[in-house]
Amino acid sequence: MAELGYLVHDSTLDERAETWAAGLEFVPWSDRESVPAGATLLLWLGDEQIRDLAHLALEREWTVAALPHPDAHEACVTMGVKGEPADLVKHYHAVEPVLADALTCNGELVFSSVVIGRVLSLRPWDINSKQTAWSFFRGAIKGLGQLSLNSFKLITAKEQEISLAALGMVAVTQTRSSMVGKRFDESPGMNDGRASLVVLAPRSILSYLWFLLRLVLPGRIQFSNLPSFLGLIQSTSVHLEAQGGIEYLLDGKPVHGAAIELCVHENKMRVLPGPSVTPREDQPSKASRETLRLNHVPVDDAARAMLGKNLPLFNHASESEYRDLFVSLRENASASSSFQVLMILSVMLALTGLYANSAPVIIGAMILAPLMAPIISLAMGLARSEATLIRGPLKTLAIGVAWGLGCGVLLAWIMPFDIATPEMKARMSPTLLDLMIAVISGVAGAYAHAKEEIAKSLAGVAIAVALVPPLSVAGIGLGWGDWHMATGALLLLTTNLVGIAVAASITFLVLGFAPFQRAQKGLVASLFLIALISAPLYIAYDHLVERSRIEERVPVGELQLLERRVFVARDRVVLGDPPVISVVVSSREPLQSRHVDALKEIVSRSVERDIELEAQLHIRR
Repeated sequence: MAELGYLVHDSTLDERAETWAAGLEFVPWSDRESVPAGATLLLWLGDEQIRDLAHLALEREWTVAALPHPDAHEACVTMGVKGEPADLVKHYHAVEPVLADALTCNGELVFSSVVIGRVLSLRPWDINSKQTAWSFFRGAIKGLGQLSLNSFKLITAKEQEISLAALGMVAVTQTRSSMVGKRFDESPGMNDGRASLVVLAPRSILSYLWFLLRLVLPGRIQFSNLPSFLGLIQSTSVHLEAQGGIEYLLDGKPVHGAAIELCVHENKMRVLPGPSVTPREDQPSKASRETLRLNHVPVDDAARAMLGKNLPLFNHASESEYRDLFVSLRENASASSSFQVLMILSVMLALTGLYANSAPVIIGAMILAPLMAPIISLAMGLARSEATLIRGPLKTLAIGVAWGLGCGVLLAWIMPFDIATPEMKARMSPTLLDLMIAVISGVAGAYAHAKEEIAKSLAGVAIAVALVPPLSVAGIGLGWGDWHMATGALLLLTTNLVGIAVAASITFLVLGFAPFQRAQKGLVASLFLIALISAPLYIAYDHLVERSRIEERVPVGELQLLERRVFVARDRVVLGDPPVISVVVSSREPLQSRHVDALKEIVSRSVERDIELEAQLHIRR
């Protein structure tokens, strides 16, 4: 039970206070120093007055509790103050005081946050006026083209010096009353003993936009698993300076200083928690530990390289990241003996599966095929306009395609039959859907190569895109002299090759492995090829859609044909002028021409166009 003694107030306190504050000694703001040490105070004061009172409270070991003063919004949020003064006084009589850390910025008490830098997205949630998620996002994206990182020098309590580049920072207290503070799952506790400084350092505009989305979308960000554009520094004190001084917001109040000194006074503030605060169980202090979790925040040389430059649209990969990937791709692009052996084995396996009409065997050939590696290498060459990284993969691909066509032609001559199986026919009519598959697979392949930890997913990419089966079908078509079969399969192969290469190039561009200016020539040429092959693919896709629409309208099931009850099943639709619709008709009595004419009239009326009807007539007993 807390023993309340004093009510420190300003001139806004009205006469009704004598009712709900009966038994307390009223102390005007001007006489605050007359309150003895160790006393318990209720505060009817605004935020700035409470901030000024904080040092005296620490010095005299006062126990303080806030009341809902109209100008004490930050203090009320911090201390969990909610309700009418009379109810709050009863509440404070019933609770025990707790020890809390006091965070100060250049000697001033911090209620919710200190926002460092002119970053609108880091400002307190309710500065000036209440924001909606949309108004916050709309305001935060202003001036995207002028965003640039600033240089900061930090010194922690253990004398660790850090020179970094950041868009801005925010020191978050346990109240989560700032926009950023609300989005963290692990806010520092009242007895954490450390100042927590979140560093915002996106390397691109896209990273910054992703940060904004993380703030407005549901879900919280964990300190233990920060995104790459955020860093975390936790220490009992942090000294921060920047050339030309620092602009910051102290609980929404704009301030400019030569430097910033953040300091945590551990367990120094005695507080009566408001009804909206659930006191946490005492935890071991972490003040003896410092946390430096900088992830991809640019420091030292990397920080200096980014200063004075506007943020690019895409991330730029570091030189070491590009060098490692470049070496790997160049080695994978060579037409080594291992590549050629694997190419021959995968083609022979695919040919066997095509002749046997066995999907599992064909899938095995897809996994075995080594064609993805030179295509991804070619994509990097296109992205960076590297002549050596374009010629090498093209040569390797030419050798692989030659082996595939050669094996296909040879086996077509040896095999004693020349009837296309369903698995062969499936590779003869590509559409825009196949181009979409190739594009998605190219993105996945480039991303998997750029991220070593997910490289095992390349097998799935190879299965999805299926490069070797259409190559094998093209070889069979050439061996049989079936030009329709050969050209259809070669179109599918070309679609896959170009789609993967272009999509992978754009992915490398987005991941920062090439500047956009350098990638323009290669991408323009690649996009021209995509436009070229898209024309026949669109025609095939349009035919596919038209055929599907006709098939959906063909009546099936039991029908009445004149005096006969029949059962009609769809067979296939062949587009033409007019289209040919094949159906299977079953009846218990033989059907005559007039019944077929009646069925044709019914089908024609259903599809709303003239047709030719092929009907297989079955007798059902």
